[in-house]
Amino acid sequence: MKQLLFILLILFSGTVCARTPFLSEKQDSATSLSTVKESYKLSGHHLAALAEKVLYKKTPQEDMYLYVLRPQAKPGKALPAIVYFTGGGWVNGDVYGQIPNPAWFRDHGIIGIEADYRVKSRHGTTPIECIQDAKSAIRFVRAHAKELGIDPNKIIAAGGSAGGHLAACTFLDGGDTPGEDLSISSKPNAIVMHNPVLGEGFGKEFFDAHPEFSPILHVKKGWPPTIFSKGTEDNTTPFQYAEKFTRLMKEAGNVCELIPVKNADHSCDWPVSNPNFLPTLLRMTNFLKEQKLIK
Repeated sequence: MKQLLFILLILFSGTVCARTPFLSEKQDSATSLSTVKESYKLSGHHLAALAEKVLYKKTPQEDMYLYVLRPQAKPGKALPAIVYFTGGGWVNGDVYGQIPNPAWFRDHGIIGIEADYRVKSRHGTTPIECIQDAKSAIRFVRAHAKELGIDPNKIIAAGGSAGGHLAACTFLDGGDTPGEDLSISSKPNAIVMHNPVLGEGFGKEFFDAHPEFSPILHVKKGWPPTIFSKGTEDNTTPFQYAEKFTRLMKEAGNVCELIPVKNADHSCDWPVSNPNFLPTLLRMTNFLKEQKLIK
């Protein structure tokens, strides 16, 4: 009798499990972000499909868009915004790869944005066009802050790998698209980076030709608060250059925090399935709170 009850219990449990979808399945069935609390768990393609798509720049190769992710709660005032640029060595990459990162910040009450930009594999371009597009994206967000519901004094540039380099370049002088209104600043109010290209190590040939776009060569007083992660075993953008950049930033009197991700290689804390994703994103969120950029 006991054996029969045990078998029935197993069968019943299996039926319940078979009929109970996983959280990701529930979320990926969402048709609106207004119904999703933890949107960062959605797939990149689903997030992009649910995002508000805003044209920010027309280029000879293709129109470039922002993918805007708004928080669930309707704000009573303008919100901070974080603008992400995905990685890919200026060669590959699209909006789907890192859009869960701005979704994370969207889930924490600010406007998350993933900015598409031109890359060599899709558009036959160079890092110069990548930098131009990144600066155009920040400039567009600031110029259209009122209609987007964004506080123009709380715009955060962010990205991973080469996208981290682009985030840093939005602060550097030069590299603007010809004809843009330079009276509107492309400089962000904070910078968040994941295993960024900093000007030494990866990309040496480009930085030898264009030292003006090497963040590590242009550290000076006045950089916005900056936080970034780096794997201690990164073989693409070595950890030693992250330590050097951090030291130079602090010596110049800037606020800069390096999050060492122990024993991690490149892409140290993304995608979302990476066990280091949550710890680093939590620290980055708290850092922005400490800097009074988000609540």
